[in-house]
Amino acid sequence: MRPGRDLPDAPMLTRRALARGLAAGTAALGIGAGRSQAAIPPAMDPGLRDAALRGLALAGQRGDPVGAAAAQATAARLAESDPEGALLFRLYRKLDVRPAAHYRPDMPAAAEADLALLHDAIAASTPVAFGYTDLHDNRSERTVLPLALVHPAQGVKLLAFCLQAQDFRQFFVRAMSGLAPQPGDFAAGRMALLTGLAEKEGA
Repeated sequence: MRPGRDLPDAPMLTRRALARGLAAGTAALGIGAGRSQAAIPPAMDPGLRDAALRGLALAGQRGDPVGAAAAQATAARLAESDPEGALLFRLYRKLDVRPAAHYRPDMPAAAEADLALLHDAIAASTPVAFGYTDLHDNRSERTVLPLALVHPAQGVKLLAFCLQAQDFRQFFVRAMSGLAPQPGDFAAGRMALLTGLAEKEGA
């Protein structure tokens, strides 16, 4: 199931049930005094993991310094248990902190089919190719290694390593055309690429 498509209605949770779920989740991740090594799951669902990372990244924007400090402490532990997640958290906190309600209404939306393809390519660590029209109406053809999607006020952007530029670049998804997956697999180099991207962005 792709994010944002054909999602079933979510059940309503009481605050107490939500608190119990969060407590169980943090214990399973090894956070807090009551953690149990036997409760640590082998892996987290990729969609749930990404949503959790984006939620942590937004914690500092909610006007609750106590909650923000707790989120920061949790994020710090990711460096031990999930180094890739720690890098993504840093990128999301730097670039993905603006709620969708703040999007400019005059900006066209990214195509859902393109977003679905990019989500799949990021998850599979496969290259993609597309035509791109920049803000000065210059047209180019790009093949990139897609690393993450972020959501600034100007619209959804792809963070990627561009093979033509041999450097990290940001691309508005709405400005892409002819988006298509390409053969190859860069999973072995993904961590190094995310590290370089985080350094370049000052995340």
